Amino acid sequence: MVAPSSDLLKRPDGGTASSRKSLKRFLSYVRPYRGVLAAAVAFGIVRYLVPLALPWTLKVLVDDFLQAHSARPHVHLHLLMAGLCALYVLYALASYWRSYLAGLAGHRLIFDLRQALYLHVQRMSLSFFDRQRIGAVVSRMTTDIASAQNFVGAAFVNTVMDLSCVAVIILLLFLAHPKLALVSLAVLPCYGLVSYSLQKRIREKSRLIHHQLQEMSGSLHEQFAGISTIQAFTQEEAEAQEFREQSEAYFSTVMGNVKLQSIALGATGFLTALGPILVLWFGVMEVWAGALTVGTLMAFYGYLGMLYQPIQRLTELNLILANSIAAMDRIFEVFDMFPEVRECSGARSLGRLLGEVAFEDVGFHYEGRGPVLKRLSLRIPAGTTLALVGPSGAGKSTFVKLLPRFYDVTSGRITIDKIDIRDVTLKSLRAIDIRDVTLKSLRAQIAIVSQEPILFSGTIADNLRYGKPTATDAQLRAAARAAFADTFIEEMPDGYETQIGERGVRLSGGEKQRLAIARAFLKDAPILILDEPTSALDAESEELVKRALQRLLEGRTALIIAHRLSTIEHVDVVVVLDEGRVIEQGRHEELLKLHGGLYRRYAERQLAPANLVS
Repeated sequence: MVAPSSDLLKRPDGGTASSRKSLKRFLSYVRPYRGVLAAAVAFGIVRYLVPLALPWTLKVLVDDFLQAHSARPHVHLHLLMAGLCALYVLYALASYWRSYLAGLAGHRLIFDLRQALYLHVQRMSLSFFDRQRIGAVVSRMTTDIASAQNFVGAAFVNTVMDLSCVAVIILLLFLAHPKLALVSLAVLPCYGLVSYSLQKRIREKSRLIHHQLQEMSGSLHEQFAGISTIQAFTQEEAEAQEFREQSEAYFSTVMGNVKLQSIALGATGFLTALGPILVLWFGVMEVWAGALTVGTLMAFYGYLGMLYQPIQRLTELNLILANSIAAMDRIFEVFDMFPEVRECSGARSLGRLLGEVAFEDVGFHYEGRGPVLKRLSLRIPAGTTLALVGPSGAGKSTFVKLLPRFYDVTSGRITIDKIDIRDVTLKSLRAIDIRDVTLKSLRAQIAIVSQEPILFSGTIADNLRYGKPTATDAQLRAAARAAFADTFIEEMPDGYETQIGERGVRLSGGEKQRLAIARAFLKDAPILILDEPTSALDAESEELVKRALQRLLEGRTALIIAHRLSTIEHVDVVVVLDEGRVIEQGRHEELLKLHGGLYRRYAERQLAPANLVS
């Protein structure tokens, strides 16, 4: 399956946003939760400092209770152990609050980021979705954001705690025995060398892994959405082979990253073991020399184990940061894209309009393509039903997509009720550009019934209320009756609460169309756009849908994209488009009289001879 071009698939290296800039922008989402994170860090520091009492306790037990010439009274032992138990109660409480608060801040932050990204993507123009694979967009909102979340808990909170712990332990080591402290710290520069040498390569691998996951997600979304086509053309093996190749490429990249991480973990593991070996080596010699007690050596060794654990975590932090920052880069790449269709400053809301539409010298072209519409001018009085006819690629679908501003005109303008849809000030009755109207108020004037209506997973009532979220049950039933949908709905097991499945898979084509028409009835917009709503239906369903559409058209301005002329014989005006221009215009009967005209040729192929006017 050939993948569409995607801006999100072209920059596996992180795109134009630098990692530093991405991190700074990510931290702006952290700011509202600084207090919660600070509390999590404070509890975390307590959690990590409490165990430092254990090596000191061991030293006291060995030197003062076990090896002393005159051991301390038992009561001192009991007090010491009771105090240690109390500290570990504090440890348990600190552990709980550290974990809870860090989780709260992290998940709230990610909630905010995911919502902001969703709203940003939702505002993007259709041209954005034309260029992207849906799976790639979904990957940014799920996988990448989950990776970025690791930064908050594993990186942000743990880093402060580990650094605090390391500082305190180093101080204790020097207080216990300065020479051994220097020996134990000799391996620390090696940790930094390992981290520095591998960090960049691991980050590059992480970005490539995210990129490949995105491609796989896009492919899977396409394949499962088109599974019936794949099965019909028996292309299962070909698609499976493509997925296998993508999986193998992903596996190869992941194993390269695993290799780098394994090198890092192996090196830091060796260094973690080397430090204690050196300390025991020199420490035993110090005990032999009488410069160090056995208890102090045991305490030192305990502190040393506690020192290397946070240092190793800090080294491994680079692995987490590499993944998280690569994910941040990809998230903010989407934030750096802006909708091509935007409201101007000061855009005004529209009240209900009559529905007069005018295209004035309109030109349009898609990015990277030639002109689709060429200086097209057309006036559609309010309440008029206009049919668009023409060959594939003539510009019919583009024509109707410009009215709700799914795309903006390249040149010229479009007005409604002598109000340009870009430019409402409402101070006069002269035509004002629609690009200054708020998108919400503009699109509230338009209802759309497409050839393949989009229904969502949920109940019939949920889908009908897309037309009017505040609709009562009585209004739902009235709209269904008007669309001749009430009969089949009431025959459903749960009536209006029947689950229809993803994209309405449990309904027939005719049932889906009638629900779409009922939804349009509920919206009650003055302008309708109908994209050949009966072309894919059987004769019985088509008749019901046509009757429903006749009711829907009453008192409204309608633009109908038509392929079958039998469905538009009674419209007010037919406009024939070819290569982006209006080449014929008039009523059905008038255009039939144009011998040699494009509409006449279509009619000769589709209509019975008795229906042709000479």
